[in-house]
Amino acid sequence: MSKINGSIIVTGGSQGLGLELAKHHYINNPDKIIIIISRSKDKLIKACKKITDDNSDLFKSLDQYEIDIADRLFFQPTDLSDYEQVELLKSKLLNIPSIYRTYLTAGGASVKLFKDYTLQELQQGINMNYSASLFLTHVLLKNKLFFFPFIGYISYTPLKTSLKALVNILRQEFPGTRISNVYPGNFASEGYIEENLTKPDITKKIEGSSKPISVEDCREIIIKNLNDGYDDIVTDFIGWVLMSCDMGLNKNWNFSKFWFLQLLLGIIANLIIIPFFMIYLNWDIRRELKKNEKSTKNVNELDIKKD
Repeated sequence: MSKINGSIIVTGGSQGLGLELAKHHYINNPDKIIIIISRSKDKLIKACKKITDDNSDLFKSLDQYEIDIADRLFFQPTDLSDYEQVELLKSKLLNIPSIYRTYLTAGGASVKLFKDYTLQELQQGINMNYSASLFLTHVLLKNKLFFFPFIGYISYTPLKTSLKALVNILRQEFPGTRISNVYPGNFASEGYIEENLTKPDITKKIEGSSKPISVEDCREIIIKNLNDGYDDIVTDFIGWVLMSCDMGLNKNWNFSKFWFLQLLLGIIANLIIIPFFMIYLNWDIRRELKKNEKSTKNVNELDIKKD
């Protein structure tokens, strides 16, 4: 057995990309202990069984961790959007070997038009996609633990934009710590299936046809880029192009593959292509909204006639 010299933490590790990352490191890093974190204890145990080929003797709760223990896989049920639970988690993490990497994959997207959300769904989005990453990040950096964050699922929402800004600020405040931001494209996870159940037609049209890659392929692309030293990572070509457009003239905090080409593409696109595309996009959205309003009006009139 290899001597344990570090820990790898995976939030959202009970399914999808988080589970695949945990499985990869469990197999390929025998000198590291793996800790998966999620809200559901039952889902975590099922995930541990998948990682260990259904061998319940090879994993334990993080509460059972001891320095001389032979096990390398541990699970910890925690709601990371609850700061009190994160505070309790902190004391447990202080007892484990030094943290080598932390992947923040907890999160998910419920894609609807704004008017169709309930207030509860909006709050859940804040909890899953921002608070869960924010609280654990604060605990780990405050205690000067080596931190390698992974932002699990990107969506065009204020919360994900906030996380991007958070990473940029943390890179300034912790220059000696490697902090990475990953923007996965579509991959065939449980969350992707749920996301498409409520996705509006106009959203699907704007996104275009994008065939999801497998979770395993997504994992391999991410790990390869991390190992190659990149810290702003995409998993498909369209993601690389969108990152180029988002860069504009700013290279200060971008550590992506072929960043110099992205810089040139971003300059050209923002000066020539994007303005015309946005004019068309705004026209298309307004047309779709008017069509929806007309359909809703016709349905209401039909209901009135029935009454």
